[in-house]
Amino acid sequence: MYIFAIKPLRKSRNISLYELSNLTGVSRTYLRNLENNKAFNPTLFILDKIAKALNVTIKDLFYYEHDIDDLKEKMNAKIEIYGTLSKEVLEISQVIDLLINIKMNKD
Repeated sequence: MYIFAIKPLRKSRNISLYELSNLTGVSRTYLRNLENNKAFNPTLFILDKIAKALNVTIKDLFYYEHDIDDLKEKMNAKIEIYGTLSKEVLEISQVIDLLINIKMNKD
């Protein structure tokens, strides 16, 4: 299973889901599912379109095991700003959970 980093990349570039859909020709529903890790089967063609629209490499569209510590730091900063029950904290904690589960399944 892959954990996509599309949403934070898109938000950091101030691109709406609607705009990304228009730039890539990929439906908003499918993009939303990729961002929320509910779809795991994009083709390289689609990943290439998304990467080009966000001006990154295909590799940049994914989180990796070594990103866990960075994500934990971001989550702690978000907790300070928004509190523990915020949407921002929940999103980061879900990605951390997915990465930890993948790592544990490999070991």
